Amino acid sequence: MMWMRSGVFLLAVIFMAGCSTVQVSQDYDPHKDLSHYGTWQWKDPVQRATGDIRVDNPLLDGRIRRAVEAHLTGRNIRPAVERPDLHLVYHLAIERKIQSDSYYSSVGVGRYHHPWYGGMGADTRVYQYDESRLTIDIRAAGTDALLWRGVGVYRLKTHKTPAAADAAMQKTVDRILSQFPPVGWK
Repeated sequence: MMWMRSGVFLLAVIFMAGCSTVQVSQDYDPHKDLSHYGTWQWKDPVQRATGDIRVDNPLLDGRIRRAVEAHLTGRNIRPAVERPDLHLVYHLAIERKIQSDSYYSSVGVGRYHHPWYGGMGADTRVYQYDESRLTIDIRAAGTDALLWRGVGVYRLKTHKTPAAADAAMQKTVDRILSQFPPVGWK
């Protein structure tokens, strides 16, 4: 019985560790030639209001922008003061999700005259969480054509300090932008 509870606990820990990472994806036009793009600039000075106070937060806006700027600067992709080649846009959305987890907590065995009394006890937990989706678009400055889109999906967490929130956002942005430019892109 003890080994079964230990196994369930280990599986729960592994599952939660898997949920704590940022899931990333990208999309792009493989036929675009990016060899002449060298500078970038934010298309909008702040993200457009969404009506969600968790997203419409100037502190969060600054945190995301600093993380993107730090990542690009670290890769020698430089910002432009005037006439950039690329425009960057981000969009953050937070959505309520529901998850359920079931596990078998006990095993019963029937007796000689009544073997059908055996069975397994199952416990199910249902809980809500907030899922964040950070989308970073890279567009051609002259035409506003979308060249590349990176998306990171992660569970929304609260942080005890602004420094911890900065570090978490930097990690998220780094995971998303690590895909840019795509392998094999011109």
